[in-house]
Amino acid sequence: MSDVKEYWPCGEDSPEGNIRISEDVAASIAAIAMCETEGVAAPAASMGAEISEMLGARRSLARGVKISFDEESQGCAVLCSVILQYGSSVTEVARNLQKNVKNAVESMTGIRVAGVDVQVNGIQLPKK
Repeated sequence: MSDVKEYWPCGEDSPEGNIRISEDVAASIAAIAMCETEGVAAPAASMGAEISEMLGARRSLARGVKISFDEESQGCAVLCSVILQYGSSVTEVARNLQKNVKNAVESMTGIRVAGVDVQVNGIQLPKK
C-alpha cells in the first residue's frame, strides 16, 4: 500500500451524502478472504515489506494483496500473492481464492471486482 490513501466511491451520490471506502479497507477484506481459503498457507509479502517488518514497521493486514481502482469502469483489480500448503491442487485453490476474494470484496463494499489475479510464490512443506 502507498502512504497516500485513496478513497473509492461506493454507490451513487445521494442527497444525504456520499460513501467512500479506503483502498486499505478493500485490500484488508481481500486479504482476510484470501487467508480463509482452504489450501492457502500464508500470504506472500514482497521483499521490501519483509525488511520493513524486520526493522520494526507494523505488519500490514493487507499483506500479499495489491488492489487498484479503475475510475472508468468503477471497479477494482486485485492481485493476491500466496504460499500454498503442500499437497493442495494449485489450480483448484487458485480458483477458490478468486471466488472468495471477489465475493467478499463485492458483498462488503459494493465495489465491482473486475478480476482477481493469483500469484503462487511458494509451497509450505509439512512440518516434521
